[in-house]
Amino acid sequence: MKREQDLLHADPHSRIATTHDGAAMALDPMHLDLLARDASPSGRGRLLSDLSRLMLVDRQADPTELEIFFDIVRAILAGTAVNDRRVFSETAADHAAVPRDLVLILAEDEIRVAEPVLTRSALLTDDDLMALTERKNDDHRLAIAARTRLSQAVCAALVRLGSVAVLHRVGGNDGADLADETIRELQAHAERDPELQRILGERPDLPELLARCMRNTLRRIASRPQPETAEVPAAKPAAPPAVERSATVRPLRSPAADERPEVVRLLERVTAGELTASAVVADLAAADRHAELASFLGSFADLDETQVMRVLVRADSVGIATVARGLDIDETAYAAIVELRQRRLKFSAAQSRWEREHFERLDAVEARATINQHGSRRARA
Repeated sequence: MKREQDLLHADPHSRIATTHDGAAMALDPMHLDLLARDASPSGRGRLLSDLSRLMLVDRQADPTELEIFFDIVRAILAGTAVNDRRVFSETAADHAAVPRDLVLILAEDEIRVAEPVLTRSALLTDDDLMALTERKNDDHRLAIAARTRLSQAVCAALVRLGSVAVLHRVGGNDGADLADETIRELQAHAERDPELQRILGERPDLPELLARCMRNTLRRIASRPQPETAEVPAAKPAAPPAVERSATVRPLRSPAADERPEVVRLLERVTAGELTASAVVADLAAADRHAELASFLGSFADLDETQVMRVLVRADSVGIATVARGLDIDETAYAAIVELRQRRLKFSAAQSRWEREHFERLDAVEARATINQHGSRRARA
């Protein structure tokens, strides 16, 4: 305690703080000495508060003074009341001079004490935050999820271990760097959580996040070796006359034997030029016939029906928007798809508006290239 006593009994003129009107505050050495002799929680709390104000707020202490002060804090912190520790945590969260070991002690404390440093301290590393996420409870995870910047590793830990409230906070944090796997996990939760759907839909970077996730997923699918299956030669029905479509989209294939009869008839009418694909899509979506809609789009794009059905009812709309844009489905017909999705997924009007605007921004050439690259799934299934 020799160094601590040196601090408490040093030159009084260098230890007295003043108020705005110049009146001396009760921070003279005699006052501090009296507090140091009071071992009660309230006495320790007053000592912590007064020294913190003197060393970290009212004046710029030199390194030696700070070293002695933090030694005092280590000695008395555990014996102070929760409210006093909370006040110190508020100061420590934004002060670069506070040693990291003290910040960690505060972060491990109950949430009333830990919250300021968990949400704001720059001294906590990703390893610290992930360890706290693993070790502490959901209140601590909520505080961590509110930080202005969250790395991919911390986001992954929070989404893996956190409650619904934690997922909402991570999803709504614009500073959260979400990895592809974390995006997919949030999407999976969002399929059962309309509020999370809304939160994700309002992220300004959502189009870029989902587009990146989809591109990476498609690359992985395309890179997988396809199983070789023996095919039994069979007479193929004559191909219907070709309908005029964009040269970059693969031509309509002949209907399969197990195709839905009504979908086959619709395909034939589109091929014959009696109907447009957009008109068929609009009618099926307006009638809430999602199975037939997925079958028609899959047949028209030469994609597997189950894949189209999956993207049709997913929380995010990137997949179905890419299919529709690549097939030159017009905006009116796509609006009908969005209305079908809204009825089934119960998302907000804001999400519905975002999905229509996202579709309008999609590049048709890129969408057609994606369909051409990943078509013919049925033949390889």
